Amino acid sequence: MTTETGMTSRRPQPASYFNDQAPLAQFTIGIVGGIGPAATVDFMDKIIRHTDARCDQDHLRLLVEHNPAIPDRTAHLLGRGADPTAALADACLRLQAGGAALIAMPCNTAHAYLGRIRPGLAIPVLDMLAETVAHIASAHPACGKVGLLATSGTIATGIYHEAARHAPFELIAPEAHWQARVMSAIYGPHGVKAGHTAGACVDELHAAIAHLAARGATVMILGCTELPLLLGQQQGYDAGGIAVDLVDPTLVMARRCIALARAAQERLAA
Repeated sequence: MTTETGMTSRRPQPASYFNDQAPLAQFTIGIVGGIGPAATVDFMDKIIRHTDARCDQDHLRLLVEHNPAIPDRTAHLLGRGADPTAALADACLRLQAGGAALIAMPCNTAHAYLGRIRPGLAIPVLDMLAETVAHIASAHPACGKVGLLATSGTIATGIYHEAARHAPFELIAPEAHWQARVMSAIYGPHGVKAGHTAGACVDELHAAIAHLAARGATVMILGCTELPLLLGQQQGYDAGGIAVDLVDPTLVMARRCIALARAAQERLAA
């Protein structure tokens, strides 16, 4: 893609991650769980459902550090809660000590702390945001605008916008009123973190999607790992009479974990 200045921008590519080159059945994915709990289970389910397996032994080994006591990431980023960095780092170190070859954090907002966590580890942490941006650039090359549905903490840090800095599309977030509705769908008394997956929370999310579609977004990132519990990844979602495609970052990350494990098996067999 050529910019107005004549410079050629770089199309985002999936990141490269090293691993222990173990066979598939032994390749261990470490999962920082509990951020939030339902999203952790959803992520694990996606790994299992999308693994080509004919028996139990064909599945990936998953090591989960499920700690819902990790301080809320959005609250901290908005200046309303404790810093979760140490708890996130401790979870990663426990996974590393348990034999994980790669770590996945099924929480978009937690990626704001990735730069602080990585230097203390000897194994890589997969960057779900970068993987999602690369997926959209590859799977939706013609989209001009992509809508971001995420927590206010994620949006305030600009971590998705930084991940999309070289992307061939414009990333847009909801305006204040509509962002409040996204937060209600996540954190409200009838939101998904309170255990609801139908009713008001879905209505709030739908309204925000329709708002972004009216502003020209044709692809939507479900950029909080609880949001796919309300609306899954799909094409042609009806956003108030406008068809848009919904992208689920945890599904993107699950498929990437499987691909990395498969690559390790193939290298061993070569």
